[in-house]
Amino acid sequence: MPSEPTSNKGRVFLVSAPWPLFNRPSLPLGALKAYLSAEVPHLQTDACHLFLQVAHALGFERYQGVSRRVWRAEAVFSALLYPDRAHLAESLYTATLKRGDHAPDDFRQLVRQVKMVMDDWLRRINWSAFELVGFTVSFCQVTASLYLISRIKDSCPSLPVVVGGSSFSGERSADLLKVFPCIDYLVVGEGERPLADLLRHLTNNGPRSVERLPDGILASEAKPEDKVGFSQLSRLESLPVPDYDDYFDMLAGFSPQRRFFPILPIEASRGCWWHRKDTADQFKGCAFCNLNLQWQGYRTKRPDQVIREVDHLVRRHQVLSLAFADNVFPINQAASIFDNIREMGRDLSIFAELRANTPPGVLCKMQQAGMDTVQVGIEALSSRLLAKMNKGFRVIDNLNLMKHCEAMGIINASNLMLHFPGSDDADVDETLHTLEFVRWYRPLKTVSFWLGLESPVYRFARRFHIRSVFNHPNLKKLFPETVVTGFCFMIQGYRGDRKRQQKLWRAVEKETRQWQKDYAIMRRKTASPPPLAFRDGGRFIIIDQQFPTQPTAKHRLTGVSAELYRYCHIPRTLAQVAGKFTAHSPENICAFFQSMVKKRLMFEENDCYLSLAVPVSWRQ
Repeated sequence: MPSEPTSNKGRVFLVSAPWPLFNRPSLPLGALKAYLSAEVPHLQTDACHLFLQVAHALGFERYQGVSRRVWRAEAVFSALLYPDRAHLAESLYTATLKRGDHAPDDFRQLVRQVKMVMDDWLRRINWSAFELVGFTVSFCQVTASLYLISRIKDSCPSLPVVVGGSSFSGERSADLLKVFPCIDYLVVGEGERPLADLLRHLTNNGPRSVERLPDGILASEAKPEDKVGFSQLSRLESLPVPDYDDYFDMLAGFSPQRRFFPILPIEASRGCWWHRKDTADQFKGCAFCNLNLQWQGYRTKRPDQVIREVDHLVRRHQVLSLAFADNVFPINQAASIFDNIREMGRDLSIFAELRANTPPGVLCKMQQAGMDTVQVGIEALSSRLLAKMNKGFRVIDNLNLMKHCEAMGIINASNLMLHFPGSDDADVDETLHTLEFVRWYRPLKTVSFWLGLESPVYRFARRFHIRSVFNHPNLKKLFPETVVTGFCFMIQGYRGDRKRQQKLWRAVEKETRQWQKDYAIMRRKTASPPPLAFRDGGRFIIIDQQFPTQPTAKHRLTGVSAELYRYCHIPRTLAQVAGKFTAHSPENICAFFQSMVKKRLMFEENDCYLSLAVPVSWRQ
């Protein structure tokens, strides 16, 4: 709830609707509030992390059960936004429920409960006290935000409403204002500068002025030919520390039994630094990605700025869990950032998203600073498929990072993407081959490919065996036909080789489920050491290789065999190894490596070799 005004300042109200993760404040809200408070000091900015209030009312486990699925979450507020279509939303919600879900199974009761919370929230706020209301909208927040905007406009029609966020990015984002005329303004791209400029504009020209709007802002009266450019910060140094006070104030109002220790979102960069062109020179970056439509280029904060923000937020809110919200962490600054975080001397728990080329030495620095969970952009265990995705890595690179995560006790919460359009039998066969070598590492989570608006796959659909693209069919259960045909949503549907892909990847799905079962069994057997580990005896090493239903296999390597195995703790080409061990012929080295590959103790890819066993000493 917004606080009572402490002065005669005009007021701005920023809202983050359900259904983001409840146990962390909204980074967009925190960043926008801090920036507006500094840049537009004549206005008082309030921020409402409304999703936390809903989570508290529903119960955190039930809220989380809803929020884990996009279609499930969007269905709840669709039933409120379009009551006459609630049966369609209910059918979509019910279709997402699976055995063991913690989501409520009584959709109508859930909708009634959510409506009661919303009614109470809307009733207690004096909407006429605000100069502007803004909604930041990402996945799972579309129908909730639209419903709340419609209710606000019903009670206060003259109150200007602005929206922005990743769900409303892309070339056709302006269409949103046509299909939802209750929205007055749309932020195109990054929010800080356009929103501050809009507030100055409205202050100087009146609350309904649409003449000569600042860059980065579209108005509902915009003409089809109107173009609006991005107006983002050229550098991130001017960004203040995010302001999460409103979230923590709300949390402090809960009964002691319902409070928890949140995770603090931290931002070190915006955009993505991976811009390598694909082999056909048609696009840059990963083929399936559309996560950076709201930004142009890649920008990073200085390491000292990141350190100050971490120190400030940890001290202010007295929590020790951090989540870097970057699409991919700035690897060139990682060593400096995490060295300084470690020197703070705090027992932090840190999450970040990484690429597979993160050097093991940098990963070690991260672990020493408190990094205990990562999501690596692995996506595939086939080099042929990785090339189609334009990931820029080989399978052996992915295995290398999986191995080092296992060695350092870092939870690798990464995905294995199935059903990528254009995948073929050779991609699947290579994946199945690789699965024979990774069973000793934490299993990847299988996810099905989904088509993102304006991703390279979307823009070059024919190249990926896609015949046509359109709004995802599930959207017809959430919105009327006029909306579905009038606006391009972030999640797209397509016609192509979908059925073939589903059949093609069944064997991988089956093997991955077995991988998950086998890994759990092996971890219970070993307790602490990884399922594939070696102990070093100087002139020899002993490898313990666990199996789920067989006795542990023990292997002793002595002399030069032990040295060769140690040397390939990262991928090494046969030429590199032969240059290092000149007293031994390449033929003999290759023969030894092939014997290790046959036992699944090494992985080989195009004369490049990686030892798979983890040194026990790395855990000490």
